[in-house]
Parts: sequence; C-alpha cells; structure tokens
Amino acid sequence: MESVIDFVEPYFEQWGYLIVFTLGVLENSAFVGAVIPGDVVLLLAGFYVERSDLDLAPVVILAFVGALIGDSIGYCIGRFWGRRVLDRWGKRFFPDERLARVDRYFQEYGMWAVTFGRLTPVIRTVNTFAAGMARMPFPAFLAAVAVAASIWAVAVPAAGFAFSGSLELVRSALGWAGVGIFVLFVAGLYITYRRMTKRLSREALRPRTPE
Repeated sequence: MESVIDFVEPYFEQWGYLIVFTLGVLENSAFVGAVIPGDVVLLLAGFYVERSDLDLAPVVILAFVGALIGDSIGYCIGRFWGRRVLDRWGKRFFPDERLARVDRYFQEYGMWAVTFGRLTPVIRTVNTFAAGMARMPFPAFLAAVAVAASIWAVAVPAAGFAFSGSLELVRSALGWAGVGIFVLFVAGLYITYRRMTKRLSREALRPRTPE
C-alpha cells in the first residue's frame, strides 16, 4: 500500500485539485465511478492534505461542486437518452417489466432513493442515470444530491485526513462542524439503510392486485 501511495503522491501534489474536481464530474456523467470510485480519490486527497500542499477546504468544495455537475449530467443523460439507449442495446437485460419497477421505485422512494444511492460506492454511478430515466422531478433530484454530496464531500476526505494524521488535525482544519458531519454521515447512512430496507420488505410482502 505504501508503494502505491508513494507512486501517486507526485500527481496529487501537482494536480490534486484538478483530479478531485474532474473525477467528481466524470464519476457519474461518464460512468467512470464503475472503474475508479470517487471515494478512493477523495480518501487519497484527504490523505495528501497532511503530506503535501493541498488544503482540505478546497478539496471539499471542488468535490461537492464536481459531484453536483456530474450528477446533473448523468441525470440528463438518463432523462433524454436513457430509454433510447436501453431500447437499442439493453432490452435483454432491462425488459419493460424491469424498467417499470425502476420507475415505481423512484416514484415511491424519490429523494430517499437518490440520497442513499449517492452515498453508496459504484451504485451512485448508475443511480443518477436511473433517476433521470425514471423522470424524477429535477428539483427534488438536485436537492437529494446536494444533501448527499455535501456529506460525502466532507466525510470521505476527512476520513483520509484522519488516517494520515489525527483527529486533532481534522478538528483544526474543519472545526467541530466537520467532525460532526463525519459522525452524521455514518449515522445517516445506517438510518437510511434501515428505513429503506424496511419499506422495501413491506412492499415485497404486500399482495399485488391484478391489473
């Protein structure tokens, strides 16, 4: 692990902010997150804040702005071209019945689905695309993404920073508010997961009326 950290360190020292912003944009808009999850890049960025000239605040801001832009692009791709792409190349894996279930999922869970999906590595790569394809209202989508991205953009680099230095360094760089957001990230993820799994279980047990 140390050799990998040493290998990528010069790139983060020279291009760290650009790497964070670019990955934030491309992760969901170009589906790069399926190969290189943004969590890895943000953890490394937080780690190098302690070991290089990077500052934590710009990393957080650029990650958040990049995520908002990338998620919005992914949503638009799904909304305006998603159905055509699947009709042409994905019918075998996504028949009409499965697409209908996706639509119902976003209609019923809406902001919860987007928020939880945005906080889950790899799943977030297709989550925004699916939300757009299901034609989730954009204001609700953007609000959910903003909440999740703000937590993600603070918590993940703060975790990398904490592993590189200490909790005291995280406090001095972000203040107690940043530490609180990090704690809320873990608690919120668990509560959201429990709530959604319970609702999904009730939905699965609910008898279906014939149409």
